[in-house]
Amino acid sequence: MVDYKTNNPKMMIDWWKSPLGQHVLMHEKALLKSLVSHFYGYYQLQIGIDKRMLPEVSIPSQQKIMARSADVEGNSEALPFKCHSIDTLLISHELEFAADPHQVLREVERVLVADGTLILCCFNPWSLWGLRRLFSWQSNPPWHGHFFSQSRIKDWLALLNFEVITIERFLFCPPVRSEKWLGCFAFMERVGMRIWPAFSGARIMVAKKRTIPLTPVTMNWRTGQLFPTGRLVNKPVTREKING
Repeated sequence: MVDYKTNNPKMMIDWWKSPLGQHVLMHEKALLKSLVSHFYGYYQLQIGIDKRMLPEVSIPSQQKIMARSADVEGNSEALPFKCHSIDTLLISHELEFAADPHQVLREVERVLVADGTLILCCFNPWSLWGLRRLFSWQSNPPWHGHFFSQSRIKDWLALLNFEVITIERFLFCPPVRSEKWLGCFAFMERVGMRIWPAFSGARIMVAKKRTIPLTPVTMNWRTGQLFPTGRLVNKPVTREKING
C-alpha cells in the first residue's frame, strides 16, 4: 500500500484509532453520507484507510476497500484493476502520504470509466491543522504527510481532464488530542463554515472524469489567407468579343 514516511506504517493506523483520528473519520463519514448522490455505478472502490467510509447506496453495487487488512491489497501507485473498470473511486487521505501523489492520480484516471467519479478527502495546509503540522515533529502521524493546497490539487486534476464539481469543507476545530477539548470546540464546526470556510482543516472534493478535454484547442485562423486583399487577387479573365 502507501509508503509512509515513518519507519513504522502501523503508526498511521494507530493514529486513526486515536480520539483525534476518530473525530476526523466521524465528520468525514457523515459528510460522505450527505454526498451519496455522487456514488453511482456498479463498481465502487475505496482507497486509503481500512475503515469503511463508503456510504450505503440504494442501487445495486459492489463496494470494495483497498487497504491493509481489507477486501483488496494493492499499491495506490499501481492499482490492481483493469483500465476503465471502476465507476466511483473514493480516496481517503492517500495523497498526503503517497511517495508519488501524481502517479496515484494517473492511476485513478486509468481505472475510472468515462465520466466516472473521483471523491477525494484530504487535509488543508491553510488551516489550524496545517499550522499544527508546521510546529509539530514531522516524523509523527499525521504531520509527517504533505498537505496539498486546493489550487494545486485542482491543477493536477485538470491536467488529467477531471472537472471538480463540488467541494465540501469540515474540521474547523483545532487539532487537540483530548476528547474533552474536542467537545469544547464543537461549536467551531457550526460557526466555521459560515465565517471562515476556506480555512477548514480538511475538505472533500468531487470530480468527474471527462472524455473530452476541458480546455478547447483554438485554431489561429489567418483571415488574410482566406480572404486575400485586392493586391493579391488576380484580375478576372474576361471573354472578348471577336469581330469577324
